[in-house]
Amino acid sequence: MVKVILGEIFNSWQGEGGSVEGSAFGRRQIFVRFAGCDLRCTYCDSRKYIDPRSVKKYRVEVEPFSGKFKYFNNPVDVEEVIKWITKLDTGDIHSISYTGGEPTLQILGLASLMEKAKELGYDNFLETHGGHPHLIKKIAYLTDYASVDIKDESANATKDWRKLVVNEIASTKILKEAGAKVYVKLVVTRETRIENVRWYAEMLKGIAPMVIQPKEPMDMPIKKVMDFYNVAAKIMGKKNVSLSFQVHKYLGVL
Repeated sequence: MVKVILGEIFNSWQGEGGSVEGSAFGRRQIFVRFAGCDLRCTYCDSRKYIDPRSVKKYRVEVEPFSGKFKYFNNPVDVEEVIKWITKLDTGDIHSISYTGGEPTLQILGLASLMEKAKELGYDNFLETHGGHPHLIKKIAYLTDYASVDIKDESANATKDWRKLVVNEIASTKILKEAGAKVYVKLVVTRETRIENVRWYAEMLKGIAPMVIQPKEPMDMPIKKVMDFYNVAAKIMGKKNVSLSFQVHKYLGVL
């Protein structure tokens, strides 16, 4: 039986994504958070789930927005995860969000979950840093929606930043060609350089739209964010760029 190492499962609203095609912003989702990530972004808000060896238990919010959790041992059978998904289904679910961490690092379990979710009639929403195109290829055909991160140089995610970005663009293209509605999310910081934003936009033109999301808490002038937007929109097209914020944090929900 296929097993996965998880951080948490819960029912909430998607709080990111702006207004571009492929976004599920404001839609109700069931989130399945995978433990484990091979990047080390300075602004990571899921740091406690980075090392899967330390995530001995996963938690389930037994009632949406209640703050009440039950804890269970990792690893967990995929069939058990599916049982939680059906139990947490409130009848208004847009899709199942597979997030992390980085879900594709557990590709066998991710694929199994996505297959079973599709069999039950759910759409699959993949949140990924896209750094492993060869893994993305394995589940692209199961993906209905996708959010692919572009890791800016200021994220300090890895030593070979440019190679990572090239891989992220490749993953975006793979998902689009497989039929997924995909967009790219770029988290910007006060150290983000406008020439880098220009580079991302040039590579993404004609492939997928981009949302620009200031790091939380926001620590840069709004004028700088507007400049990033302006540069990207002039290259990619006026309707292919949007702002995004982590609205769920303002609502005080997961």
